[in-house]
Amino acid sequence: MSRRGRKRAGEGAARAAHDESLCRRCGRCCHAKVIVDDEVYYTDIPCPYLDATSKLCTVYEKRFEKNSECLTVEEGIKMGVFPADCPYVAGVAGYKAPHAAGDAAQTARMYRGQE
Repeated sequence: MSRRGRKRAGEGAARAAHDESLCRRCGRCCHAKVIVDDEVYYTDIPCPYLDATSKLCTVYEKRFEKNSECLTVEEGIKMGVFPADCPYVAGVAGYKAPHAAGDAAQTARMYRGQE
């Protein structure tokens, strides 16, 4: 079992339900990020399992198995992947949200390791 699987299983149903109630289904955290000099930048590359219309994960129950880059809420907060207006980070002291990519094409190339 993966580290995330153990962590998730140990969280309990109440915690998971609470986390789900906070999510506004914007889908922004489900886009690839690029980290440059400890700064996180959004890309325009969505997770392959993100439904573009509903903004829901199509493999939600198995997301940690299907996508090794999928994070728990706690990991997402630590990594800084949630937008500043996300309810998950409301009230988190010192939280630093990702930056918008200035040049989406360049950011995508950085993500793919082409720069």
